[in-house]
Amino acid sequence: MARHVSAPGGVTVFTKRVVRYLLTHAEGITYHLLYSDPAEAQVFADLPAKHVILSSPSRLRWDQVDAPRYAEEHGLSLLLNCKFSVPLGCGVPIAVVIPGREQLAMAHVFPWHNRWYNRLLIPTFCQNATALITHTEIGREDCEMMGAKPENIYVVPHGVDPYLRPASNADKNAVRAKYGLRRPYLLFLGGVTPLKNVGNLIRAFAQIPESYQLDLVLAGFMRWGVDREIAPIAELGLQERIKVIGYVPDEDLAALYSAAECLVLPSWYEGFGIPIVEAMSCGCPVVTSTGRHAAPEVAGGAALLVDPADPADIAQGIRRVLDNPTLRQMLIERGLVRGPQFSWETTGRLTDAVIRQLVARPPKPSGISRKVLATAVRFAATSGSAVSEKLMKGFHKPSAKRTPA
Repeated sequence: MARHVSAPGGVTVFTKRVVRYLLTHAEGITYHLLYSDPAEAQVFADLPAKHVILSSPSRLRWDQVDAPRYAEEHGLSLLLNCKFSVPLGCGVPIAVVIPGREQLAMAHVFPWHNRWYNRLLIPTFCQNATALITHTEIGREDCEMMGAKPENIYVVPHGVDPYLRPASNADKNAVRAKYGLRRPYLLFLGGVTPLKNVGNLIRAFAQIPESYQLDLVLAGFMRWGVDREIAPIAELGLQERIKVIGYVPDEDLAALYSAAECLVLPSWYEGFGIPIVEAMSCGCPVVTSTGRHAAPEVAGGAALLVDPADPADIAQGIRRVLDNPTLRQMLIERGLVRGPQFSWETTGRLTDAVIRQLVARPPKPSGISRKVLATAVRFAATSGSAVSEKLMKGFHKPSAKRTPA
């Protein structure tokens, strides 16, 4: 299920790297890539697979009606969705990637229209998936908290691209020139949302004296809640010291990380935190957040941890890295060991192992309660309510015919 491959974020990074591995190591397996738009199919157009466009008026209908109907009618052995959604009551086994429980633990930061969906359906997805892939041990615990059976959970960490290594001085100078970065800078990289706690990062940066001659660079996609998150820039008069550079292409990442004084990622919640290990792999010291989420586990003792709720503590952590050369060098050295421990080759291999284990199992019939729930969800997905994005009418009726997997 690949309708999200053109969207920004860590989920898409995971999907692109893993699908590319799977399709180049597909011995004995035929892959069908299901898209909602022809433009999405271009991402994997060079790879051997059956590329299928399933046009739909809404994401909910696509997930709950169109994709499972295709899987059932074509006798597929497994549906894999890397983005949170499980087709309920589907006659095909389902594997889903769920990094953690940020949608529930941090429900208040999500748009109101997402909250009912998250609260009702994410635990239901966890309980009904044949298998769940998560990225950390804390993610495993989160999936269990949401009702998944321990034996159905597989930990598959994210990777780091091999080109993310310390950049040359020439490359660092080039990236500074490209983005107009004339002074030393702190780097934030990620989708700017309330989950990333950019507001408190800005408040922390305001406590770094101008005598440091330092800028803060905000790199990444502007997503929901961005206006509120970056409002402190104007409120605190930091327009000249904070550079909002937006999306950064892959070819610039190594130099951007390598040239930074440190990466600062004081997130409220991370399902993994790809920039943590990317920065480490580039020799960039990392300041990230404490808390019950993936960042401390992923950092593995190679980052400085700060309280995301306290701008003063974030500022103190930054100043420790800037003022203490011994600490800075220790973080760099530990990061250069920690970061390269993560590889997309390993991520792909572990995902491939999960898939092969699942397709070898005989499918289990759906229970009555699950079928009732599936009927309710599919009715919502086709009923045309405003909350359901004005979804098209119609019901999914499983095919009577089943071809062998």
